[in-house]
Amino acid sequence: MSFSQRPLRGLAIVLSLALIIGSAGSTIILARSVNNQIDDVLATYKVREQAYSSLSLMNEAHSSQRGFILTHSAPLLALYRNATARLDESLNTLAEMTKGNPRQQATATRIRDLAKEKQRNVDAAISLALAGMNTEALASLGPNFGVGQLDEINKTVDSFLGEEDRRLIERNIAVDRMRSWLTIAALSSLGGALVLAVVLANRTRRYVRKLTEGQSLLLSEKTILESMVQNRTAELERAMLIATRERARVETLLQDSDHRIGNSLATVSSLLGIQMRDVSSEEIRAALGAARDRIQTISSAHRRLRLGKDHETVRADEYLPDVIADIKESTAHDRDIGIVAKLTPINLSSRDATTLGIIIGELTMNAIKHAFPGKKSGEIRIDLARGEDEVLRLEIADTGVGMQKKLNRRSSGLGSLIVDQLCQQFDGSVVYSVNPGGGTSVTVALPGLTEVQPEESAENDE
Repeated sequence: MSFSQRPLRGLAIVLSLALIIGSAGSTIILARSVNNQIDDVLATYKVREQAYSSLSLMNEAHSSQRGFILTHSAPLLALYRNATARLDESLNTLAEMTKGNPRQQATATRIRDLAKEKQRNVDAAISLALAGMNTEALASLGPNFGVGQLDEINKTVDSFLGEEDRRLIERNIAVDRMRSWLTIAALSSLGGALVLAVVLANRTRRYVRKLTEGQSLLLSEKTILESMVQNRTAELERAMLIATRERARVETLLQDSDHRIGNSLATVSSLLGIQMRDVSSEEIRAALGAARDRIQTISSAHRRLRLGKDHETVRADEYLPDVIADIKESTAHDRDIGIVAKLTPINLSSRDATTLGIIIGELTMNAIKHAFPGKKSGEIRIDLARGEDEVLRLEIADTGVGMQKKLNRRSSGLGSLIVDQLCQQFDGSVVYSVNPGGGTSVTVALPGLTEVQPEESAENDE
C-alpha cells in the first residue's frame, strides 16, 4: 500500500513545483504585456492632447484673422501670425506621432492640408487688406470669414479623435484582460504551493507518528520511564533556553529581513538609475526615473523600520522622519526645498507603518516633482495628527506653483493610483485642494488606521 502511494506522492510534488514555476513565468510575461499595453494607452492620450492643441490654435488663428480684417489692428495681425507658426509645428508633431498608424496618419495629413489651404486664403486676404483693398479682402473670405473651411477642419479633427477614442477603449479592454490572466496565474501558483504544502505536511505527520510509536515502546518499563522523565525534564529546560534564544534570533532575522528587502530594492533602484543613462528617449527615461524613485521609497520604508521591544510595533514619530529624510536625499538633495514634518507619537503595527511610509513617500515625491518646476525653491509640510473625531489624518501641503489646471492630470497618474489603493486599506480617501498659503494641499483621512498598544516584552514578563 505504501509502495503504491510513494510514486503518487512524488508525482504530486513534481507537478506542484512545475505549476509554481510555470505560473511564476506566466506572471512575469503577463506583467510585461500589461506594461506594454499601458504604454500604448499613454501614447494615445498624448496623441489626443496634441490634436486638441492643434484645434485650439486653429480657432485662435481664425479669430485673430477675422479681427484684423475688420479692425486692421496690428496686435491682432501679430497674434494671427504667431498662432499660424505654432499651428504648423503642432500639426507636424501630430503627423509624426501617428507614423505607426497609417489610417490616423492619413487623417492627420488631411487636417494639415486643410489648415494650409485655409491659411493660404487668409494670407491672400490679409495682403489685400494691407494694400488698402478691404472690400476685396472681405469678398475673398466670403460672408462667414472662412467658417466653412474651419467647420470642415473641425469635422476632420472630430473624426481623428473618434478613432483615437476607439483605440483607447480597445487598449483599456486589453489591459483589463491581461490583468485577469495575471490573477489566474497568481491563483494557479498559490494552488500549486498549497498542494505541495499538504503533501509535505502529510509526510511529516507520518514521520512524527512513527517516532511517537517508537517512543511508546521504549517507555514500556518503569525504570526506563522514570529515567526518561528525568532526562526529559532536563531536556525541556534546555529546550526552553534554546527556544528563548531562537525567539530572539528569529526576531532579529525578521528585522534583518526588512533591511535586506530594503537593500535589495535599493539595488534595483540603482540598476534603474544606471539603465537611465543608457536610454536616449526622454519618455523612457522619465518612466525609469519614476520607477526608480518609487522603488527607492519602498526600500526606505523597509530599511528604516525599527521595531519596539515587543518586536511588533513601531513609533510613527521615530520611524517616519528617517523615511522622509531618505526621500529628500534621493530626490531633492541638490534643491532648496525644505521638508517640515509634524508627526503625532503613536504606535503602529509594522505593516501599517510601512504602508503609511509608502503613502507619504509617494505624495512627497509628487510634490517635489510637480510643485517646484525648474529648480524652484519652497517648502513641504507633512502633518500626521488626530482630528476632532479622533480619526488620524495625513496632510501634505507645499508652497509650489499650485494645482491650476493640472489637478486632473496629477490625480490620475500611476503614483496617485498607488496612493488611492494603499489608502483604501485604511478606508481612506485622497482630497486635493488649494493651499491657502500658496501651492497644493493633499489631505488623507485614515479611519482604518488605528494605534496598536505595544505588548510587554518577554523579559518584562519574567
